[in-house]
Amino acid sequence: EKERKNDARKSCMSEKIQQFVDKRFNTGLGSDLGLSGINRIYVQFRIEKNGNVTVLGARAPHPRLQQEAERVVNMLPKMQPGKQRGQPVGVLYSLPIVFKVQD
Repeated sequence: EKERKNDARKSCMSEKIQQFVDKRFNTGLGSDLGLSGINRIYVQFRIEKNGNVTVLGARAPHPRLQQEAERVVNMLPKMQPGKQRGQPVGVLYSLPIVFKVQD
């Protein structure tokens, strides 16, 4: 929130969310499921007008990875909502989670 420009705020938020997910996402799940190489998971969520996070959906190469991604995103803390013309608005967010399974 200290940042003045919107671009700086966006990049800071993306960086902080990525760090949050990196800490909590169980990357060992990929090798447990027999996956290999680079795996990509896409999670869509909304930061509601009241700041709560709502997961809208996820796509992953395996249902367990999808569940794990949704679990981690649901752990995100309450946030300040976006504002448009001074009014709080819901903001859609797409989060790619990429990790590599070592063979």
